[in-house]
Amino acid sequence: MSERAATLHDLLAGATPPGVYRLPARASLRTVQRMAAQHGWRVYRIMGRRIADKPTFLAESARSLHFPKYFGHNWDAFEESLNDLAYDAAGRTLVLFDHAGRLAAAEPEEFAVALDILRAAVEARRASDFPLVVILQGAARATDATLLRMED
Repeated sequence: MSERAATLHDLLAGATPPGVYRLPARASLRTVQRMAAQHGWRVYRIMGRRIADKPTFLAESARSLHFPKYFGHNWDAFEESLNDLAYDAAGRTLVLFDHAGRLAAAEPEEFAVALDILRAAVEARRASDFPLVVILQGAARATDATLLRMED
């Protein structure tokens, strides 16, 4: 007997553990943002259409996630700044990376590094009062992240 696929509602309500998940490309980002806000999650959106390579990923992440002005635009600085989001006043944080497949196709090794850092940040905060969830949209072939259904 197979497990029932996780839904966005289950994830946001705490019935599904924090992690890195993926949504179908057709999923409505506006719906994700609305549902997250209803469940008390702070949403940061990394706009993947603006990303072509590692430098633009780091720049877009810094802009989207409101990293400090002294952000160093390298993987160590990305990891440090991402982990500092744990102290966000909203507590629960959802990072929504749309069109993630663009970076995955252009620079698969750099995409893999970004995913490793995102997964480590999620894991570090899994049992805290400040959980982190990462949702990738449009990266179906680039990651083994669990598919998240929109409906119950």
